[in-house]
Amino acid sequence: MPATPRTQPPAALRLVDASPARSRPHRAGSASSRPKGGSNRLGPDASGRFVLTVRALGLAARSLGLSAPSFQSPPRSDELDRSIQRMPSGDCVVAVRVKGRPFGAVVADAIEGIVVCNELGADAAGPVRDELWREAGAISSGLVARAHPVTSFPLDEAA
Repeated sequence: MPATPRTQPPAALRLVDASPARSRPHRAGSASSRPKGGSNRLGPDASGRFVLTVRALGLAARSLGLSAPSFQSPPRSDELDRSIQRMPSGDCVVAVRVKGRPFGAVVADAIEGIVVCNELGADAAGPVRDELWREAGAISSGLVARAHPVTSFPLDEAA
């Protein structure tokens, strides 16, 4: 039976206008006037911190000869703090809930996502976790140093 032509794309492929409503007047102090980019004068917020951390963890995983999964937040299910999806291409997507959780738990989920996506056995997973935790600690100390510039050590000149 020949396929019938569609007049509209399937619902999953339809474009949605996500532009801001132009009929609303701008109010000072509203959400749209807050600083963008994941940082304020005290340093990155939780989502900005998540992005910086998973980028560093991905680079560390690659330096260890592992594949780095893609990360996103939050997981699709409201009931999960972490989910892992394997794509047909073999790539993995690790979704981690950031909001309302201690950041150490978020980092632990990201590290465990790397271990699971690379299908590491118990013997290989331990040293990889240790190295990824060292990298996460280095990132965290760098974020603290940048958030509180009154320190006894010089900051990186390139930053």
